Parts: sequence; C-alpha cells; structure tokens
Amino acid sequence: MKTRFILIAALLLSPAFLHAQSIDDEITLIQSAFGMEKRALIEEYMGYDRNAQFWNVYNNYETERRSIIRERIKTINEYLEKFDKLSDSDADAITKSIIRNNAEIAALHRKYHKQFNKVVSPIETAKFLQLDSYIQNTILLAISESLPFIGEK
Repeated sequence: MKTRFILIAALLLSPAFLHAQSIDDEITLIQSAFGMEKRALIEEYMGYDRNAQFWNVYNNYETERRSIIRERIKTINEYLEKFDKLSDSDADAITKSIIRNNAEIAALHRKYHKQFNKVVSPIETAKFLQLDSYIQNTILLAISESLPFIGEK
C-alpha cells in the first residue's frame, strides 16, 4: 500500500505538473484523481467501506483540507515561477504563506479530531489522523525532494 501511494503521489505532484498553464485546473485535476485513490487507501486501511457517519465527516474534512492544500500548491508554484529572481520580499511572502498553511492544517486536525471522535472511537480517529498525516507528509517530502533549494543553480 505504501509503495503504491508513494508512486502515485510522486507522479501526480511532481513540479512538472505544477508548471501547468492553468494552475487551478491542474490542481483540481490532481486532487480529483488523487482523492479517489486516497479514499480507496483509507477504506483499505481503516476497513470502512460502509460507515456512512465516518464518510460524511471525512468528506467535509477533505473539502476543507483540499482548499488548504490548494493554497500550498499555489505557493509552491509561485516559488518555482520566481525562483530565478527571488527577492527578499518574495522569499518572505512565500515563507509566511507556508507557515500559515501549516497552522491551517494543524487547526483542521484539531477541529476534525472532535468530529471524528463523535462517529468512531478515539483509537480509530487517531488511526485516521495518523494515516492522513502520513499521506500528506509523504506528498510534501516527494515535492520537497524535487524542488531546488534557494541559491541553488
């Protein structure tokens, strides 16, 4: 399961995809394709194929998470576009955007921790949030590994 996920994440979220002419369209395409695969992974790992209450909360969570991640991808795209001529103000704005994005993800986890606990046990909630964090961290690592460092030629 991990290998399949890593391969999909690396292919779908490589910088080549992030240089699309219409970044919003590209993000929507990626999130749509990946969203179906992510749900299948969660169904397999969590064993929730018919738990309607869990999936209702999950769908709301995913909608909010996608909005936050969309901003992260736009920030990464901005970094790639400005990389060759990155100014102090550009670097500062990008850094602040990433910090804000990280805080938004943490706030989302806090918010939905309570909601998931209402429909599944705290152990199941922790299991889901652990899996979701793993997925997000794997994607961010794949992206980070392919991004040039500031000052790198």
